[in-house]
Amino acid sequence: MLMIPFQLHDMETAPNPSRAIMADMQRNGGELPNLLRTLAESPVAIDAYRQLATLLSRASLTPIEQQVVYVTAAHANQCHYCTAPNPMLGDDAQADEVTAAIRHGQRLVDVRLQALRRFTAAMTEHRGWVPEADVESFLRAGFTRENLLEVITGIALVTLSSYANHVTATPLDHLSA
Repeated sequence: MLMIPFQLHDMETAPNPSRAIMADMQRNGGELPNLLRTLAESPVAIDAYRQLATLLSRASLTPIEQQVVYVTAAHANQCHYCTAPNPMLGDDAQADEVTAAIRHGQRLVDVRLQALRRFTAAMTEHRGWVPEADVESFLRAGFTRENLLEVITGIALVTLSSYANHVTATPLDHLSA
C-alpha cells in the first residue's frame, strides 16, 4: 500500500498554529512522539488529538481501563503505530501484562478488564451498533453509562490516531517502540 509521505514536523517546520499547540504539549509531556509531529501538519488535527486526550485524562475510567480501551481499539484498527509497545501507556507490571495480552489476542486475567476489552472490541468492530446483550454484559461487569460514553470517546481518539497513522505511515519512534 503506497502512502503519501508526510513530514515529521518540529518547531521550525510546523505551521504557526501547530507550533503553539506543540509547545504546550511539550511543556506538559516532554518530547513529542512521531504521531503528534505528523498531526502537526494540520492545526485542527493536532488540536483535536490534544483536546480528546485531555478530556479522557479526566474520565471516570481508571488509567488502566483507558489503556485497555486504547490498545483494544488500536488492535481492532490494525494500527502499526498504536499497537507497538509504548512506554507512554504505562510502566507498571499490570499495564505491561494487559497490553501484551491484548496485542497477542489473549484473555485478560482481570474479569472486569476483560469485560471492558470485549465491549470496546464489539463497539469498534460493529461501528457502534453493538448487540444489546453486549451493553448489558458491560453494565453487569460494574461499568456505568458514563463509562460507556467514555469508551466511545476513547475509541474516537484511537480512530483519529489510527487513521492518521494508516494514511501517513507514521514511523515508529523510541516513544512508541
